Amino acid sequence: MAIMEQRRRYWEDTYLTEVDTEVVAAREDPGPALAVRDGIVHPKGGGQPDDVVRVDGRLATVSKDEAGIVWLAPEDDEARAEVGGSVHVAIDLQVRRQHAALHSAGHLLDACVLPLGFTNIGLSHTPGQAFLLYDVDGGTLPTDEESKAALVEEVLDRARRLVAADLPYSAEVDGEGVRRVTIEGVQTDPCGGTHVRSTADLAGLAITRVRTKKGQLKLSYTAEHA
Repeated sequence: MAIMEQRRRYWEDTYLTEVDTEVVAAREDPGPALAVRDGIVHPKGGGQPDDVVRVDGRLATVSKDEAGIVWLAPEDDEARAEVGGSVHVAIDLQVRRQHAALHSAGHLLDACVLPLGFTNIGLSHTPGQAFLLYDVDGGTLPTDEESKAALVEEVLDRARRLVAADLPYSAEVDGEGVRRVTIEGVQTDPCGGTHVRSTADLAGLAITRVRTKKGQLKLSYTAEHA
């Protein structure tokens, strides 16, 4: 199977929503699925959910195996595509934009929290459940509502200024094959997700809840694509 020829097109263009592409592999176990050459579909990982995808108009589920191969399993598997044939793959643009905005906002907020003396130890960019989790690293853990509100305002003030600065997001794969995403002049992180073009593409940025437990800080947040 020529599955290693898959190309992560979603790394190159967040806004590429459909493509006609070659089927490079098919499987039956643990269920019928196919792999395509041009991978515009982001699989669940790094805190970002799966894209919503259709293959030849049929809704499909997404999975990624231990080798990193992305498999698409159309709900109706009666008309199965053959290896070497072509299929039309399309993702839901609104869902992709939402995921990209939340993921990008996570990077941006993290860049505003770290200088305050915290170390990131966990995250999620899932709509309705997005959060950043920190250990204290020289900073001060807020202990009451007043100090929590002050922390939120300081972080959001930094973030708003970066949004207004219209700073580009970019990505490159280093010599070890690790993809690194950069907010220009702000922060670079290893990341395999999808991102907006610029900080100015972010709207509705808000920290919706602050929780402290066992010496850790958890910030729930939300954001939209402008």
